Amino acid sequence: MAKSIITKFSLLFYFLKKDIKSRYAGSGLGMVWTFLMPLIQIVLFWFVFSAIMKSRPYATTHLPYIYFLLSTFFFWLAFSEGLSRAANAILENAEMVKKVSFPNIVLPVAVTLSCYIHNMVGFILFIIVYFFSTSFSLTIVYILPVLFLQLLFSLGLGMLFSALIPYVRDIGQILGQILQGLFFLSPIIYSIESVPKKFSIIFYFNPITYFASSYHKIILLKEMPSLLYIVILLFLSIGSFIFGYFAFKRLREGFSDVL
Repeated sequence: MAKSIITKFSLLFYFLKKDIKSRYAGSGLGMVWTFLMPLIQIVLFWFVFSAIMKSRPYATTHLPYIYFLLSTFFFWLAFSEGLSRAANAILENAEMVKKVSFPNIVLPVAVTLSCYIHNMVGFILFIIVYFFSTSFSLTIVYILPVLFLQLLFSLGLGMLFSALIPYVRDIGQILGQILQGLFFLSPIIYSIESVPKKFSIIFYFNPITYFASSYHKIILLKEMPSLLYIVILLFLSIGSFIFGYFAFKRLREGFSDVL
């Protein structure tokens, strides 16, 4: 048992290191893209929602819109990129999965971890600037358990979709639309306070709302998330991870037949 666990972690580390190294292999700008691509999106959203629409995150504060956006944006990028890439991890490595016997569950896990590491670089830079321009608060430590739960949530979905897509290829096309819907129907680029009451119920059916709202509370309001939100996040994350793990174990037996 111990040897099996060590083997899995060794493989996980190998694929994680490989993914990080190959991310911008052959690219002229290399690691610059780590900051350039998110920066382009950030400037676009800032210009539309702050400069043009004059959006205010909270009616009771004069919090700059850019702080509101960046407090959740990198977490969203980690989730959406991680899920998109994890979902296709088995298909992209189809030849290896068919010909080599190894714990292929490490494939979606490795790319998910890679995406989180990649996007947390941007968040760390933001948080340093943010606390230099505001006041430091120890409540920032609450980010760690929320981020861990989001990672569990991502891993569960990544394992599930990576196991399903070899059987139903259309899921890969639909997933992009689902992610786009989750993004626009969660309080990432605008606050939930600005949503008309008759539509707000839709947002509470979106799991990303609970993660985004928790980050807002911790970073911007310097408060701990409510007990209700913590319970919901625990249920979503642990449930997703357990279901995704066992679904992958069940479905991987037929990979060689469908790939």
